Amino acid sequence: MRIDFEVPATSANLGSGFDAVGIALELRLRASLRCDEQPFRTRFLPGPHMPTHGGFEQEIVRGMRALLGEDAELPRGELVVENPLPLGKGLGSSAAALVLGLLVADSAAGLETSAERMVALACELEGHPDNSTPALLGGVVVAAQRGTAEPSYLRFNPPQGVRAIVAVPQLELATSQARAMLPQAYAKADTVFNIQRAALLGASLASGDLRHLRVAMQDRLHQPYRAAHVPGLEDTLRLEAPGLLGVALSGAGPSVLALVEGNTMEIAAAMRECFTRNRIACETWVLGLAREGALVHDRATDERRVVGGS
Repeated sequence: MRIDFEVPATSANLGSGFDAVGIALELRLRASLRCDEQPFRTRFLPGPHMPTHGGFEQEIVRGMRALLGEDAELPRGELVVENPLPLGKGLGSSAAALVLGLLVADSAAGLETSAERMVALACELEGHPDNSTPALLGGVVVAAQRGTAEPSYLRFNPPQGVRAIVAVPQLELATSQARAMLPQAYAKADTVFNIQRAALLGASLASGDLRHLRVAMQDRLHQPYRAAHVPGLEDTLRLEAPGLLGVALSGAGPSVLALVEGNTMEIAAAMRECFTRNRIACETWVLGLAREGALVHDRATDERRVVGGS
């Protein structure tokens, strides 16, 4: 028996939507569970983003145990993982690993867990909904945590004709470190600034009217405090070019995301230059916005299930 899985990368926050807005990207974690009589084990295929320590595997197992229970036996077999997501770069690799664990446990045990329950479990594990929810459901997600209750969220298809350019600098910035940079309190003016733009961000993406996206992606709650640790970020946020809709730090960084309508090569080159003139090596990827979320393909029955998207 073999079951294949795919989980998209994600970009969270999009500037003003701190811990609330995320999008799925067409860059996918892929894995196959090959069932046998041996205890559960994980094998990562070689590649530039192959994990170099056990953290990624631990997140997969954490997702599995959240669904099966801490004392339950893990599915017997080998999970073969191909990971193209850069680790620790603000593209949702931890969320993708958690989601993969949930999907493996659900499929192997035949639980048929609802998407709503999957979302709730993933958000509980992550502590915030803006990466794990689009990793499961695809598209654009606007979400709110509700304490111990299941999160409230809306998922909609990404705007047509828009692509993402992701600038990935050769910098290290752990999420825990990036969160520690943020203040415990904010000025009223900065809070109002972000509330206005976060509301405009959700409305822009949901309606497909992207004329005000540049303003909507502005932020005063997290990007200014992280900029000193991401040389080149301030320069990319100031970029102006035909086809450029908006720029933001991707998640906690250090990657930077631009949403564009055409002119991708020129904009990508300008983003790289923002980092290279700060003496930081950088590569850029042009990615589609993922309409489909996580995928499960049971090879025995040839059944293909999409957790989210249409």
